Amino acid sequence: MGTTLLAFDSKDFQRRKLVYDIDAETDEPFLKEETAFYTPLGVGVEFNDTAAFRNVCLKRVQELATQFNLTQKRLIYDSYSLREELTHYKAIPFCDQLIQKLTRYIELVHFTYVILPPSQYPTVTVGGYHSPTYTMRSPDFLRSLGPMFPHISAWAYLGRRDISGDLQLDGFNSRQTHAWNELLSKATPKIFPHGDECNPYIMISDIFAYLTDAKLYNQKKALNPDSLKEIWKTYGFQTDAHFLDITTQPMYRWNSDDPIDLTPYLARPMIFLLVDDIEKLQLNLSPVTTQTINPHGDEIEVISTSTPEEKRFKSLVRHMEPWYSVTAYAYHKGGAAQLFNYHMDHTKVQNGDTLVYIGNQSKSLAESFSHWLDVEGLSAKEVRNYVKTKKV
Repeated sequence: MGTTLLAFDSKDFQRRKLVYDIDAETDEPFLKEETAFYTPLGVGVEFNDTAAFRNVCLKRVQELATQFNLTQKRLIYDSYSLREELTHYKAIPFCDQLIQKLTRYIELVHFTYVILPPSQYPTVTVGGYHSPTYTMRSPDFLRSLGPMFPHISAWAYLGRRDISGDLQLDGFNSRQTHAWNELLSKATPKIFPHGDECNPYIMISDIFAYLTDAKLYNQKKALNPDSLKEIWKTYGFQTDAHFLDITTQPMYRWNSDDPIDLTPYLARPMIFLLVDDIEKLQLNLSPVTTQTINPHGDEIEVISTSTPEEKRFKSLVRHMEPWYSVTAYAYHKGGAAQLFNYHMDHTKVQNGDTLVYIGNQSKSLAESFSHWLDVEGLSAKEVRNYVKTKKV
């Protein structure tokens, strides 16, 4: 039996309903959709034989990619990519067939979600530690938990169970919480930015989250422990559910506006993708060129933008073939991958990391890091050729 491992990811879980509203100009009623229920849904998967799982998982993914005629030549497919290319109609059976082939390596699937009805708790108070306290609407608070939820889910799991192996989390963005501090007192997590595209364990956690949402919707079941157990009862692994409510809110709400520094916990090596004039590749984004001084003392030109990384990534980079090679390279190296923004990410680079460049400007920036760090600088072409030599 191989090493045990626990991997966490999360997704938005929401249900919508049709309601009547009145047009302000015509006074005529009309139907519109609004959110009836929302919570982040965290999923932690406990694996009992990581080596066997990894081998079978990657082979089965490639078989299904051929069977479903996927055009994106990825090594690992997250649920977002699958439903984007296949639509829900085909993505659901893809995910289900994959999980059915892997159940023997899965010991437990743990679900975490939040029950905080706005009718009972219309506002939430946050902050207070080295920052002012302030109140916000409960629906806004719940939405704000979404990007934070992998670590909150792991904290919820460790509140009920011990972990004897590795703890791996998908990348997240969060302000300071007591949940994070308590998690660190029990385990040292390894965080994988875009883990569902470069890490097979986090990929399966992501697919479980997606498929759980789909199964509950298709079977017209509510999100609760009994329903979660019911939809997975024939698969052969255990399920466990933990909902968070107002009583534990002091632990999972943020108590400071200071962000959690994930750098000490990032999976290594990190594979950073640097792209020249990335905004110029997409007409609706305007680049801003600035001059900056790197720690080596060289003046370099850096593209800065106010467009959020996630929006830029989803709209452009994740559809570039070099990104597929970068994530595959991260898998083979046992690390994680992300798009590189000098202003936000230069302190994340450490010895042993890889900077993959596209263009002369990015090549110069990658080379400048090698003046003070033991890092690898590779062209996207070199990474692609390396990945081609590796077999799953």
